[in-house]
Amino acid sequence: MSLKFVEAVLMRGYMYRDCVLQWNVFVGCRFDCIYCVKSFKLQMKRLKRVCSRCYNYEPHFHPERLNRSLPRTSGDEFIWACSSGDITFAKPEWMHKILEVIRRYPDRTFLLQTKNPIVFKYYEPYPANVVLDTTIETNRDDLYWGISKAPLPSERFKDFLTVEHPRKFVTIEPVLEFDLEELVRWIRRISPERVYLG
Repeated sequence: MSLKFVEAVLMRGYMYRDCVLQWNVFVGCRFDCIYCVKSFKLQMKRLKRVCSRCYNYEPHFHPERLNRSLPRTSGDEFIWACSSGDITFAKPEWMHKILEVIRRYPDRTFLLQTKNPIVFKYYEPYPANVVLDTTIETNRDDLYWGISKAPLPSERFKDFLTVEHPRKFVTIEPVLEFDLEELVRWIRRISPERVYLG
């Protein structure tokens, strides 16, 4: 991970600029992160009349979105599957349907993200066109109490190491207080293709 790469990500503004589509077949989360609840409610406000479960951020499935047209990706581009939720709360049968569609498009790259990377183990092996991402906002577990019901950052780090898939990203968002040397050590051990800072 080079300094130039980190600078390029920081200067872009929108963190996931290479995302060509947010494909939300599954929506919702129960981690109740204090920094997510308000922002996602604001984003979902326009959907309040269309889908109250989306507005309330309740975990649910939109099977009608499985067959939508998916754009081609090239270079660093990807389709972010389930961007408005955490797949921890997706039923296995929903995830299998999503992965079935992903397997039909080997010429497109898909991103799956969670704050509970042990769930990635449930669906191994992944096709080569999938990138797995976890969020690690800090290396300090003591700072995380009261912020979220997600697993502690140290647990996420250890669990992500056990996932046997070569394509990984790490997202640091929001950036909480951290110990630079320790967090860099974690990231190096994970060996992600990219690190996003938000």
